[in-house]
Amino acid sequence: MTVMSIGIITELLLLIGVIFWIKKLKSINNRQPSLSKKIIKNLKF
Repeated sequence: MTVMSIGIITELLLLIGVIFWIKKLKSINNRQPSLSKKIIKNLKF
């Protein structure tokens, strides 16, 4: 039973970590929208 509880706790912590990581990535993308290479090539300076 203790092994199962340790496994459940670690999975929950991993899930929380992934959720925070995705939120962090989304906040970075909102500040500066990523341009595809095709759009960058089409831009004329």
